[in-house]
Amino acid sequence: MKKSLLFFVLFALGFQVTIAQDDVLESVFESAFDDTNIFNANLGLTNIDGQNYFGLRVQPEFTIGKLGVGLDIPLLFDMENGQIRTEEFKHGAGILRMIRFLRYGNKKTDPVYIKIGDLTGEKLGYGSLIGNYTNATSFERRKIGASASILIKKTYGLEVIYSDLNFNGSTKLLGIRPFMKPFGQSSIPIVETMEIGVSTVSDNDNYQEVGATEVTTKYSSSGIKANSFDVGVSLIRTQMLNLGLDAQFSKLSKNNLLASDNPTANYGAGTGFAIGLESNFKFIANTVYMNARIERQWYGDNYIPQFFNFAYEINKDARMQELLTATKSQGIFGTLTAEILQSIKIGGSLMIPDDMDSNDPNSRRAIVGLDLETKQIGKFKAKGTYVKAGLNNLGDAFSLDERSLANLIVTYKVNSFMEAGVDYQWTFAENENGVFKAINQVRPYVGVSMEF
Repeated sequence: MKKSLLFFVLFALGFQVTIAQDDVLESVFESAFDDTNIFNANLGLTNIDGQNYFGLRVQPEFTIGKLGVGLDIPLLFDMENGQIRTEEFKHGAGILRMIRFLRYGNKKTDPVYIKIGDLTGEKLGYGSLIGNYTNATSFERRKIGASASILIKKTYGLEVIYSDLNFNGSTKLLGIRPFMKPFGQSSIPIVETMEIGVSTVSDNDNYQEVGATEVTTKYSSSGIKANSFDVGVSLIRTQMLNLGLDAQFSKLSKNNLLASDNPTANYGAGTGFAIGLESNFKFIANTVYMNARIERQWYGDNYIPQFFNFAYEINKDARMQELLTATKSQGIFGTLTAEILQSIKIGGSLMIPDDMDSNDPNSRRAIVGLDLETKQIGKFKAKGTYVKAGLNNLGDAFSLDERSLANLIVTYKVNSFMEAGVDYQWTFAENENGVFKAINQVRPYVGVSMEF
């Protein structure tokens, strides 16, 4: 695994040497939250699923030029027997789980981008297949994934997403999207921004915990495949507004094993189509920066838009079985993110079908998501994410259950280098018996926090 990780890094850096003479893509829409240099080391009590631990967690995060590094090093001791807790290193990425992320460049703005670690928020192309994705559904069994994008001479490009560099079992989720900007070297307005891409996504994951009592990769092990075609263009590009238009056609292939296990279901390959508008807008001096996307979706039987999203990694078999009852429909997907005074970043997303019916358990389901991040405001700072899938009633959107992922950290600055805070985690993942269950973690702490 370590050799594979090293090869991936050298591969990406090799591409950087190849295209070093290419101009960096310019973007005036830069987030104030992208570049962080902070050292956190906190000591406190942690309650994980009813069991108490006491210990230290070191979480530095640095950005040097185009290189970003984030670590998470836990040292927790069981308060009953005094033994160090090793569960976080026994599964998934093992010792490499200490790498939260290793990043070079910024996606869509630099000719070379590579990220290793937590892939939360990654998407392939415009997101019709892999969108609103995360490989971090479990804090306990953290995965180390890889995402990369290159653009050569402003014309030819390639995007790759791989969900898990732990190679136990067969190939995990792999997405590849070669793309082309046929007029990228021209200076013709609008036309020069045109981008055409073809995506293929596959998963043959057959990994099961040793001694697992529940099989959760029966259908993914037999293989799931999907393909899409997309085209996009930027209609307006100014210092204050960037407005883009895109169209996507996608197909989810039939899983033969799923079909044979459900012979009475009307199940086969499914297709979908979407047209989207995305805009970036800012006032002078970045007092307010907004990103908004609205997408009209049409999907046929046995098709789910953004099929490979955050819910996919929770339970792959359960996600695939949702295709059996997915019927022809239409819907809306929208996101809105705002940064205010370079101090507060808040965002939300909603995918809602036209025919969602709270009285029909087989009707199309909605997805809701929220994000919050602040700089130091007075003595306080906060960061949190929340997503929930499988909703047939928006009134149930904010109750925590097996369809939810949540994390919230609130800190209070005691002095120039000390802080106190609370870290809350709600994840839903496979335990050592192969059974999926919610894991609730609350961690009040005090520690050192220094920004550079």
